[in-house]
Amino acid sequence: MRLPQPLLDSQFFQFSSLAELLKATGELVPPSEQVQMRRMVDRGLPPITSRAALSAMLGINPGLTHALITWPQRYYRTFEIPKGRRGIRRIDAPRVGLKIIQKWVAERLQNCYERPEHVYGFVPGLSHVHAAAQHCEATWTFGVDIKDFFQTTPIKVVVKCLLRIGFDENGAGVVASLCCLNGVLAQGAPSSPVLSNICFLHVDQRLTELAAEFGVRLTRYADDIVFSGMGEFPERLQTELFAIFSSGPWRLSERKTRLDKLPNRLKVHGLLVHGERARLTKGYRNRLRAYDHLERTKGEDVEDADVIRGHLSYGKFVESL
Repeated sequence: MRLPQPLLDSQFFQFSSLAELLKATGELVPPSEQVQMRRMVDRGLPPITSRAALSAMLGINPGLTHALITWPQRYYRTFEIPKGRRGIRRIDAPRVGLKIIQKWVAERLQNCYERPEHVYGFVPGLSHVHAAAQHCEATWTFGVDIKDFFQTTPIKVVVKCLLRIGFDENGAGVVASLCCLNGVLAQGAPSSPVLSNICFLHVDQRLTELAAEFGVRLTRYADDIVFSGMGEFPERLQTELFAIFSSGPWRLSERKTRLDKLPNRLKVHGLLVHGERARLTKGYRNRLRAYDHLERTKGEDVEDADVIRGHLSYGKFVESL
């Protein structure tokens, strides 16, 4: 189900102003809470200060809000999808009602998120291709992955970060409870990407300082962190990077740590970066030529036509940058 754009764009969901919302809440929201709602509106935040305020905004029964927060497992469906060549990824997908709420919350929080320059994941208008392009003409690349990024972001960290950006304790607790499952960010909730970025801000700051210390480039695309530079790779960079992750909830996957140096290929997010611009690999270009031939010769009759068109569009996008 697609949420209508006017609702996504509204800071008050179905209402056009705070005054209209407060009129609808009546005595459910006391004067002290109304003051907090005004503060949040001034900061560009959705005025979620309590279950009652959220229920009024969404136009739903307070009993449903209580159930969504108290028994969240009822409002998810869980399934598994392939991860890489051998792995399995568990997905906890919210059901329609909860998904609508999470989508709206995500949209409002995205407007308040101040993106660090090196962050390219979960940011509208940016992609892994833009991130890879930042590493062109390097002589080495060093990449690490955050292990189980969403599932290791605990609800207490989510609450703490929501408090930091302007929510009060009640509001932060409501939002975190609606967006977490089993005490962590839900893998499959539309709110998890922006919340993970918000929660990771203090680590992003330390990564920025680390890159500046060594005079190297840095990008983070979701859970994938990449450094690159000219000359010799500074071995101490790896030690200090892992030290950053020695405390806090997140850990780096040593199995996915990778260092590439010229004259070997330098590949970031599946793209070659040893040159002036990010490029597709030879193998992928060959696959695109085969797909192009199939589409031109068989048209709509080709099997998996949508998949083939997706690959061809991606190839054109990379070539256009």
